[in-house]
Amino acid sequence: MLPESKDSIYTSNYCEENVYLLVQRFLAQPEINEKWGVYTVFISNRTKTVTLWQQKAATSRDQAVIWDYHVILALRGSLDNGCDQSLDEVTPARGTWIYDLDTLLPVPCYWKKYIEQTFPIHINLPDQFQSIFRVVPGKEYLNNFASDRSHMVVSGPSHGPHYASKPPPYPCISGPLAAANGVTHNLMSHFVEMDVDIERFGSVMDFESFLAWCSE
Repeated sequence: MLPESKDSIYTSNYCEENVYLLVQRFLAQPEINEKWGVYTVFISNRTKTVTLWQQKAATSRDQAVIWDYHVILALRGSLDNGCDQSLDEVTPARGTWIYDLDTLLPVPCYWKKYIEQTFPIHINLPDQFQSIFRVVPGKEYLNNFASDRSHMVVSGPSHGPHYASKPPPYPCISGPLAAANGVTHNLMSHFVEMDVDIERFGSVMDFESFLAWCSE
């Protein structure tokens, strides 16, 4: 059976923290670690304008949402030779499964169905709306991620600094290695940033490379 996410802590517009807590929950369960690899996947690009369909924030299912970045969890196991790889029926529950807590699709969703419906016209989009993926092993993410939520603070002509979206009720997250190094915020610089010329966490993949990774 695939692990469920329905009881996960969730705060709208804080996808990186929602996924952090879900990764933490999955890695704490030996029965998941024995069968699956847990990964955090950041979706963004150099212009911070990626286009995703089937998002709850859209006005309808046929409308897209343009995010500056989005974060999902990938649960990756070894494919079974008897597994039907069609979009509608995959048994047994092996392969790569996507946990997107902001999607209208099932959670988890088999990667082929998720990609087909979340990025239906990716190849035809202008470059500025195409997605790049940073894949970070779950343990690496838990150890090194830090956010003081400053990226969510905005100012307006009639309001002083305030959060663009209400923050989670729990304290800001700082992984053990990040905290040991005095790092309080590296979300945008070391995870969302997709410049491959600077060493950061995980591996950066273009669309085709991410599909190949999911199918391995």
